Order: sequence, then C-alpha cells, then structure tokens
Amino acid sequence: MFRVEMLPAARGDCLWIEYGDPAAPRRVLIDGGIGATAGVLRARIERLPVSARRFELLVVTHIDLDHIAGILQLLESPPRGLSFGDVWFNGWRHLSQGQTVLSARQGEALTQLLLDLELPWNREFGGKAVMVPPDGRLPEKTLPGGMTLTLLSPTPERLRRLKRAWKKEVEAEKRPDQPGHPEQVPGRLSVLGGPRPDLDALAKSPFTPDDSAANGSSIAFVAAYGGRRCVFAGDAFADDLRLAVGRLAREEGAARLEVDALKLAHHGGRKNTSAGLLSALVCGNYLFSTNGSVYGHPDHESVGRVVVHGRDGGPPRLFFNYRSDQNRVWADARLSRTRYEPVFPDEGRDGVTVEL
Repeated sequence: MFRVEMLPAARGDCLWIEYGDPAAPRRVLIDGGIGATAGVLRARIERLPVSARRFELLVVTHIDLDHIAGILQLLESPPRGLSFGDVWFNGWRHLSQGQTVLSARQGEALTQLLLDLELPWNREFGGKAVMVPPDGRLPEKTLPGGMTLTLLSPTPERLRRLKRAWKKEVEAEKRPDQPGHPEQVPGRLSVLGGPRPDLDALAKSPFTPDDSAANGSSIAFVAAYGGRRCVFAGDAFADDLRLAVGRLAREEGAARLEVDALKLAHHGGRKNTSAGLLSALVCGNYLFSTNGSVYGHPDHESVGRVVVHGRDGGPPRLFFNYRSDQNRVWADARLSRTRYEPVFPDEGRDGVTVEL
C-alpha cells in the first residue's frame, strides 16, 4: 500500500502518507498548512489509537506560513502519543553554522519547539542541512518499512539565498498574504480564464520562474514504495526540480524519470510548473493541494501545461482536494478538446486520497 491523503489545508499543504501493511501502516507527514489546519490535522491524528500515533518522518518543507503554521500549533500542544522518527527542516542553524538570529518568528519558533520537545532533527543528514549536493548521486534515505526518499531540492545555493533573506523576511514579520507577495497579481486570470479554457493556449503561455527565496529552499523528494513513486515538490523551483529529475533519470539509465504521481509545486502556481519539468517526467497523476483562496491557485496556465505536456499513454488524472471557484472550471472535461480526467472530493467534503 502507498496512499497519499491531501488534507484540507486551505491554500497550503498538509500531506498524510501511509505505506506498508494496510492493517498497520507506517506514516509520513509533509507540512501542516496554515494555522487553522492544525485542528484538522489534530483530529486526523486523534482518530488513531494512541499507540499508533507515530510518524516515521515529519517534513517541514520551508518557512512559509501555509506550510509551517499548522505544524507550529500542533507541536505547541501535541496529541498524546505523537512521535516522529525524524524531522526534516532547515532552520537558521543549518544556514549560518551556529550563528543566532534575534527574531522569534515562525522558523525560529519551530526551532525552539523541536529543541523543547527533544525531537530528532535532520538525523538522517547528521544534524546538518537537508540539501542536494552540486554533483554526485542524489541523497537517498530509507525509512523503516522500506520507503525510500530521493532528495531533489534544495541546493546549497538556494539555502545561501534563504540565509540572506531570512532576517529581512522574518524580522519584518513578512507573511505570504501581505501585499507585494510575488504571486499576488490581481486580474491576471481575466484573459485566460473562463468557462471553456483553451488548454493548448494556456500551455503555450510564457513561463516566468519563481524567485522567492523561501520557495527555492523547499525540501522536495521522490518517495518510492512497492514499485510506486510520487514526487513531493513543496514549493520548489521548476528548474531545480527539472535538473534533479534529470540527474536521477540518468542515474537509472533513462531519458525521463518514470513516476506514478506528481504533487504540484506551490499549489499549481504558474511560476513553479514548467513544460520542461513536466516533459522530464513520465507521469499520469497530478495532485493539486489548495482551496484557491488569496492567490487563486492552481493557476489556469499550470493546469494547461499539465494536461498538454503531462500526457503519457492517456489523459492525465488531476486530483483536487477542494472544489473551489478557481478549479470548478476543470470539473467537466467534456468541455475541453484536450482530454483529461478530473478527480474532486465528494460534494460537501474537502480533502482527497490518492491510492498509488
């Protein structure tokens, strides 16, 4: 069994992975969404017996609040029995070789919680930064039960850039939903949106890459178990992912990397989903985690690129963990000349589970 559950995390990510024996699965948690997601996550954990509330790994991909805030609230008062085999998170100490930062914002708050709770932290990397070396083989780690994770991002350069931005962004209390965030471009969907989108035209739209220091520092990896693989992209840069995917494919002696699913970077943001990345993969299932609030994700351009460039042997399947005003336009594939298969939660419910 290899199952991915995209919990309803509003505009963020909260991904619950189960693998192994269905009667006694092992678990991985990626991010915790916004602060309000903590209640959803806590309820999901508390559905488990206390003795089963163990995760082999917690990954906090980066410091943006739509990924980290829910984890902060959860760990401030953890459910009884909650434990982690390891926590992957790049804090200030991994950027600055032990220097201190005076701010106590979200990155530093998580640092303090990890220390107070005495949780294992980047243990698989010897306590050092989780990052991809500039050359050689990509780091591969095996979790208890046999799931392997192959790291795709971040690179040392992305962490150096995050270091330069950390104090400025954190001490200024900058939040991703404040004016000036690079994804906040009012009206940008007015031309390409509409009830019958032209997917081919969307796929040909110009690609402008993300340049956010926080997004570029995202921990991203390929998870493999039982012959199935999924890319968990965080908010990583499309070109970083493309280059790493190419490295991994070459290590395997292949021209393109075969995976069963891709969890889209940055909730399907147009600056993180490129034709080059999609063409580097052989993939049929695409996962979008967002309710479309604040930034209007997934961007129509990204969906167009996925449908046109992500086709391998049949129409791609698009999984959405919400029915939103932004993505309802994709609900009826019959309106499009280019074929795809949409998968939405049942009416009145949020969150979706993908069986790989």
